[in-house]
Amino acid sequence: MQEIPIINIGGLFTNNDKERIYIDRQIAKAAFDIGFMVIKGYPQDLRVNQNERDVILKLFSIPEDKQKPYWKKNFQPNNSHIYRGWFPLKSSKARNREGFEIGPDIVRKLPKNSANDILYEPTPLPNSHDLPPNWREVTGNYYLGMEKIGNLILDSLSRSLNISQNIFRDAFIDGISTLRLLHYPRNTAKLNKEEDIPDRYTRFKGQIYEQTARPHVDSGLLTVLAQCGVSGLQAQNKKTEWIDVPIIEDSFSINFGGLLELWTGGKIRATKHRVIGRGESRFSVPFFFEPGPNTIIKPLPIDGIKKFKPFYYGDHLWATTTKFPENFGLLSLRPHHGEYESPN
Repeated sequence: MQEIPIINIGGLFTNNDKERIYIDRQIAKAAFDIGFMVIKGYPQDLRVNQNERDVILKLFSIPEDKQKPYWKKNFQPNNSHIYRGWFPLKSSKARNREGFEIGPDIVRKLPKNSANDILYEPTPLPNSHDLPPNWREVTGNYYLGMEKIGNLILDSLSRSLNISQNIFRDAFIDGISTLRLLHYPRNTAKLNKEEDIPDRYTRFKGQIYEQTARPHVDSGLLTVLAQCGVSGLQAQNKKTEWIDVPIIEDSFSINFGGLLELWTGGKIRATKHRVIGRGESRFSVPFFFEPGPNTIIKPLPIDGIKKFKPFYYGDHLWATTTKFPENFGLLSLRPHHGEYESPN
């Protein structure tokens, strides 16, 4: 079975050209071959370790009666926030996942006229009395660290694709990257056959597991994910076999999204992945590295690239994210900013 490559990216944070070239080759091979990798070796002063995540994940210690002001409007109609905030366990019949989505306002002011786009919605941050006193500082530093890693990986891919690094860099000016905190509880709802969910369970190596996140491809560019020490994430290799994504201390798994596959003419692979429950409470912290909503996605200057009709990133993101259970029924709330046809 094809394994997930493990890459030490420490050299990307230095000016050592020889080491950078070596890392670029490894990242390119992972991106072009399997579309998944595990990275380690980033500087410890980046402040994105498990100690920081332990502080950030204290959010899930807030009791349900105090959570409700931060639930999305879909689940608490009196609330005004729609895109950012908390989707509770009741967002799925199985009650097998809850999450909190944080935007760039955790670290910087939103751009002018951002109020005209729901994708720039401010994050409804919980009351400071319900969280550790340094929660916002730690969360902000973590967000910045994820941006640093994402930028350096896209810089590396730009060098391998022989395109200007400014193409991706410029796209992320006023970006709307999402830091998502996820909790998968140990005990999920037991439903009868009439209520049950198609494909809720799957067989892997002779055993039956609950798919707490069904097989999917991320819609954006790349995802930087911390698994928080509990296994369950799996990726599909070229033979469509499911393989475990390894958990290594102080590491992150990286997968590339469908948009990056399209943008690079299929050179970079977007890989199906899923999460299976293994009888443990599980936390994970994905960072979805997302450009500004007005970024025009058009064929990159790569020889022989397949052409497609340009579109705004925000139109693509909204058309995609409103298919997820936590955002059902919201599509009409954000008209497209330009002509858009699904590239899938």
